Amino acid sequence: MVAMGDNGVMSGLTARRWFGPLIGLITFVVVLLVGAAGAVVTDVVIRNAELTILVSEVEASEQQMIEVQEEIDRVSQEFEAIPEPTDEDRAELVGQLADVAAYGQEAIAAAAADVASLEFVVWHSAIRQAQSDYLAHNQAWQDYLERAAVDPGELTLPQEDINSTFEQSKISMNAAIPSISGDALRDRVDLIYAEPEPSGGQAA
Repeated sequence: MVAMGDNGVMSGLTARRWFGPLIGLITFVVVLLVGAAGAVVTDVVIRNAELTILVSEVEASEQQMIEVQEEIDRVSQEFEAIPEPTDEDRAELVGQLADVAAYGQEAIAAAAADVASLEFVVWHSAIRQAQSDYLAHNQAWQDYLERAAVDPGELTLPQEDINSTFEQSKISMNAAIPSISGDALRDRVDLIYAEPEPSGGQAA
């Protein structure tokens, strides 16, 4: 034990008075830092979970688009296989393509409703933006198929709205991926936005 005399040495009592508040302050700072670190980790986990759910719904929406395109291709190939198509054959083709477009528009609209129904933490603005941008892409597909249901010739035309919204969705979806995330999530996003095969009037 050190005693403070005239030479200025701190007494044991004075030392204890300072030591207690100092330990309390250090403990508070440590708890605060640990709590903050825990909150950051928790937020990252939530972000990954939210984006995983969004990606799953986007994959389901994209699958509907793929199925519509495949059905359009199937109907078109069956017509092209006819050696000498008649006017009746052409009318049948137009009717089938119109039906595919109408059905596809309904299926893709249902997928959009699933994407739109997702709710995210309010400050996860990047994920909310990714959701919004993908819904714009889905709406471009709906508009395209709605036109095609009236005039199947629309299926052969370039669709700039579909292409541009797809590219914007790609940018925002990649921006929404948390800095700490597994490769599986990044791979799924990459697969969704992989360069599409050139066919028909739309990119993806």
